[in-house]
Amino acid sequence: MAVSNLVRNLRDAELVLKDGTSPTPQQLTVLLDEGDLTWTERQNTIEIKNRGRLAGGHLRPGEEESVSLSFSAKWTQLYGNAIAPGDPLQLYEFLTFASGTEVTSTSGAGEQNTLTLEFSVLDPAGVASEKITFPLVYQDALSLSEGAEYNVINFTGRAFVTRPTISRLA
Repeated sequence: MAVSNLVRNLRDAELVLKDGTSPTPQQLTVLLDEGDLTWTERQNTIEIKNRGRLAGGHLRPGEEESVSLSFSAKWTQLYGNAIAPGDPLQLYEFLTFASGTEVTSTSGAGEQNTLTLEFSVLDPAGVASEKITFPLVYQDALSLSEGAEYNVINFTGRAFVTRPTISRLA
C-alpha cells in the first residue's frame, strides 16, 4: 500500500489521556484545535578523546534519557467532576489527579503519578493513520494563562521511556 503524501495537522489528530483505572481506564479527549503537542527524544553520547583530540577517539552510548513532551490546549473550566460527580472530567483535574475524581495513576503504589497519552493522527487520504503512545507520563510543570480570547493550559512533562510507541491504525 502506498504511503500518503498529504500533510497532517491538528484537525487530523486527537490527544487522549488515560489513567490507570482497571479494567477500563478513565479517559479524556483533549481538543487541540489551536493547541500543540511537542516531544523530544534524546540520545546521550560519550565522546572518548585520544589525548584531548577527536582523531583516534571514539563514541560510546551514554545513559538513556526519557522523552520530554509538552502540549497546550484551551480550557473552559478547571473543575467539573471533582465538585459535581455528574459533571464530566476537566483537563486540569485529570492532570492533577484532583481529589474526588477517582483519576488513578498508571504507576504502582508509592511511585510518581503518571498517565498514558495517546496521540492519534488520521491520514486525510485514509491510507496511513498512526497512534503515538506515551506511557508513564509525569508532570514537570503545569501553567495556566488567561487571555482576552481564551484561556490556555500548558503541560510539560516526561514519559519514562526512550521513545514513544508508534503504531499504524487500521
